[in-house]
Amino acid sequence: MSLYQGLYKQLEAMGLSGWSQQLQQIIPEKLALNGHGNMEKWQAALDALPKLLPSQIELTNKVEIGCVDDLADFDKDQFIEQLKTFHPWRKGPYSLFGIDIDTEWRSDWKWDRVLPHIQSLAGRKILDIG
Repeated sequence: MSLYQGLYKQLEAMGLSGWSQQLQQIIPEKLALNGHGNMEKWQAALDALPKLLPSQIELTNKVEIGCVDDLADFDKDQFIEQLKTFHPWRKGPYSLFGIDIDTEWRSDWKWDRVLPHIQSLAGRKILDIG
């Protein structure tokens, strides 16, 4: 069973089965140790993070995983320092266990500005160039 099976099921439950299928092909390629020059460093940092069970997962308007209470048994400041290993965070917004991550770009702000001026995107493919 894939480490990401829960993600795939969550996406399918949200009506995003096409994205789930694409990710099932792409993730193994991109997460191979030779997939990126920093992959070994990132993998070690991931392995060092505490094993947390999020009380919530929200993927609609932002990536929000867990809440601050989920960190009750862990040192929050140490967790924040561990997250800094992944800096810079490119496109957000992200909130991990009640910690808002400062990102280079807020995709939600862009879409909030564009949405009132376009037709429905339901059933369409979107190329978000940046």
